Amino acid sequence: MARKVATKEQGEKNKVESWKKYKPVDFTLCITVLLLLALGIVMVLSASSPAALAESGNSYTYVTKQGISAIIGLTAMIIISRIDYRIYKNFSKLAYIVSFILLALVPIIGTSANGAKRWIDLGPLRNISTIRAC
Repeated sequence: MARKVATKEQGEKNKVESWKKYKPVDFTLCITVLLLLALGIVMVLSASSPAALAESGNSYTYVTKQGISAIIGLTAMIIISRIDYRIYKNFSKLAYIVSFILLALVPIIGTSANGAKRWIDLGPLRNISTIRAC
């Protein structure tokens, strides 16, 4: 009987140690991000459903795209949050230099929209705002 108790205590200890491998999660930040994400999707739905219905016959066209982008963004957020933040310090100078090079290239290779060149066209990856990309 004493052996079963020891095994149970050891199992509980292993569960606690395996949980310690994961970084602590800031639940306030996670809830805030999820609420803002949900609010943004609702705003896209309310603002774009008549236009989407007129264009494609489906009022959920833009919401579907926004939802897919939100899922991709949340997945990237989870993956990036599991990486030790000190690793990013190694790439900070490179990212800084790349962002300035991209900013210098915008007037040369940028896409013009409504009379302004502010984006670099990456084909299927859509247009990116250079400073936000880095």
